[in-house]
Amino acid sequence: MRRSLRGQRGLTLLEVLVASAILTMVATMIWVSFDQTAKMRVKLTERQEHDHYARIALSRITRDLRAAFLSLHVNQEQRLAAVTTLFKGRTGNGGAQLDFTTFTHRRLRRGAHEGDACEVGYRLMEHRGDDDVQGMDLVRRESSRIDNDPEHGGTLDVLVPGVRGFEIRYFDDSNEQWVDAWDTTQATGQTGRLPPRVRVTLTLEEGPTHEERVYSTETSLYLTRPLTFGLPIY
Repeated sequence: MRRSLRGQRGLTLLEVLVASAILTMVATMIWVSFDQTAKMRVKLTERQEHDHYARIALSRITRDLRAAFLSLHVNQEQRLAAVTTLFKGRTGNGGAQLDFTTFTHRRLRRGAHEGDACEVGYRLMEHRGDDDVQGMDLVRRESSRIDNDPEHGGTLDVLVPGVRGFEIRYFDDSNEQWVDAWDTTQATGQTGRLPPRVRVTLTLEEGPTHEERVYSTETSLYLTRPLTFGLPIY
């Protein structure tokens, strides 16, 4: 009987405490591992989302800039609407602002009386929405018809939310320097010519760590001189 009872003896309190401590440590390590994995997944997803937004925005800006143009053509008849082309870049609203005319308009409706030429503008605006996005929104303005006020009108589309910085610089081949402003509407500006190259820099902020990521691109402009095919021949 004594031998039988000794063989059926259970665990002591100390053994139970040690086993519980080991089990708790293993469970904690597993939980920490899964928690770190989940946080890394959220961070990578957010980074991929920012990369996607920035890539699409820079690609859209590059496409518009490559087809930018100026024209010396004016309507000879007073009854026709006046058309003004321009390329005006400056700094405002905490970032760069650019309005210009370009050949990148896409007709989305069949039979629409629209051409390839349009007014396009890029600027930063206050974020609108109920989410927790910090910073401002990079918006694109487009008017399908060019009028005598190419700095206003059209529709606004948000390209990138949560922008911390938006910078555009222009290469002036007359003095071989990069400048922060370009204005073809003023006699003291760059009348009658476009910059041969433009550099765009976009800064976004990631998550609760507020880590900044900088995206940059540089593109050439194809039509740096005004179009004259519409002028009368004498």
